[in-house]
Amino acid sequence: MRMIKPLARLYEQLRRLPGIGSKTALRLAYHVLDMSKEDVAELAQALLDAKQSIHYCSRCFNLCDSELCEICQDEGRDQTIICVVEQPQDLMAMEKTQGFKGVYHVLHGVLSPLDGIGAGTA
Repeated sequence: MRMIKPLARLYEQLRRLPGIGSKTALRLAYHVLDMSKEDVAELAQALLDAKQSIHYCSRCFNLCDSELCEICQDEGRDQTIICVVEQPQDLMAMEKTQGFKGVYHVLHGVLSPLDGIGAGTA
């Protein structure tokens, strides 16, 4: 039996998310259908709001919703120590330790000179 088009479209969009396989995408699609219209609207609005308001910090390229992220705005941070991380998730992991008091630079990918991915191409 084939899925009806709206369910198939929802399933396909969920399946495109990283780490979401076919079974999970289908389970999530059915969960969304079981949600109230209000909850679905809140989820949709949260997705739109995040996409519209989140951008890169102009200094470190972390994700933020203002010109500078909270870390770059923190005058108590040691500006002479920079931790270079691959993704914003890595920055969050470092911050959880509460041990690093410097600032960050987020690459949003890996540098791999052997693969032709350098600082200007990453």
